[in-house]
Amino acid sequence: MYLNADIPPFWAWLDSGFLHDSLPTGEDGLLVEVFGVTSIPRRCLMFSVMSEMGSQHARVPIHYLRMDVPESIRRDHPLDWLQLWDCFSPYFSVVRHDYLKHAKCTVVMKDKSTESGRYLFTIDWCNGPDHQTGYAEMAAGHKCGHVIALDCGRLACQPNNRVVWHDGGAFIGRPLAGHERWEVFSREFSCEAAGWKWTAGEDELMYYQFERRAE
Repeated sequence: MYLNADIPPFWAWLDSGFLHDSLPTGEDGLLVEVFGVTSIPRRCLMFSVMSEMGSQHARVPIHYLRMDVPESIRRDHPLDWLQLWDCFSPYFSVVRHDYLKHAKCTVVMKDKSTESGRYLFTIDWCNGPDHQTGYAEMAAGHKCGHVIALDCGRLACQPNNRVVWHDGGAFIGRPLAGHERWEVFSREFSCEAAGWKWTAGEDELMYYQFERRAE
């Protein structure tokens, strides 16, 4: 995808601040159906929505959307807690992993507090013809973003290292431990770079044979 993509639709409230060019107010402005996402480098994730009155709004920042939950359990979080890293590239994919569909999870916030939530879909970035720099494809710098509907009413986009998943004990039965010493995986591998001493020859044979190159 480039710049815009469809997403699995979901319902949310659009903060009234978006309708009046102001910061989020915490007040529900319009009930909307969220159907698209926009990725621009160095900006937060943004969404396309359709309101119950037929007005369509684009590039709604993630912190202007609120899930429909009782007011008694609502909690606000700053933008940089809901999404730690800006979008990496205008080139990206949207996937709703069947393995994670509707899964419950716990998100670790910046102050080490936690919020439970429900998985919606995943954004993953890459380089493209008009975007060749940045961390989108760097092993140690890349992050995918899991979009999660937090039980407190906020929408979050979080990388793998801020999310702990739950499955009712069918497989995930051990508490998370030892992760404080885990390191970011920074190695990049190429099959052809590793096998450069071998050649498939120049003949156009369907069942070609590999031969070791002469030293």
